[in-house]
Amino acid sequence: MFYRLSRHSRLHNTMRRIGYALLWRLPEGPLYGVGTRLRRHRLPYRLLRPGATVVQIGAPWDTLRAGRSRAVHFARLVGPMGRVMVLEPDPDSAAALRDFAGRHGLDNLTVLAKGAWSEAGELDFLRDPDHPAANLVEAFYASDRCDRDQFERTRIAVDRLDDVLAAAGIDRVDLLSITTNGSENDILEGMSTYRGRVCYVATIGTLAQYPALARLGFVRLGDDDRGTTFVDPVALAARAAN
Repeated sequence: MFYRLSRHSRLHNTMRRIGYALLWRLPEGPLYGVGTRLRRHRLPYRLLRPGATVVQIGAPWDTLRAGRSRAVHFARLVGPMGRVMVLEPDPDSAAALRDFAGRHGLDNLTVLAKGAWSEAGELDFLRDPDHPAANLVEAFYASDRCDRDQFERTRIAVDRLDDVLAAAGIDRVDLLSITTNGSENDILEGMSTYRGRVCYVATIGTLAQYPALARLGFVRLGDDDRGTTFVDPVALAARAAN
């Protein structure tokens, strides 16, 4: 699958540029209408029902324009009685998603212009103005990469996911999706008080890469369109009992 290619390879970047050049020309409505129908029977989308609560961390504007925004597909699937909360520290991407939601009547989608982390504070952040899906916390920029000049350094506000969810009045999460280019384990470290209250986590990688995910009780469910979906059997049983 496409996500299995190295994000830094020439093949990946060439395919992305060609694909986006084509997709960006398509009307937004039909692009997402068809996209949601194609995804609704695949992980993690098939796990959602009307009224579900979803948290998406990372929502770059280039994937939004290409019809690949998970947040938008989630909002369409959970319906007006559901809720999708998005954390996106890049101001341009956060503004683009808010604008999209407003134009398409997605009143169930809320965007917070901040990042998630293991504790509240600020972090150095590398921002690619032309390809924000490549944005990442500077500490996770690999020393063997040779594309540093395409990024701008900035500072972003971050908070513990525990505190963000509590402040939003969210007691239980049906699906947490994380697409953050290396920060996943640190983000998961910040949701310890929600153990047993998050049913599914979708991210790139394995349990071996994310010790926090294993400590929270998650096990692998299956491959999805961006990586892997994990399930917490305890949280799932608790949801079924309510």
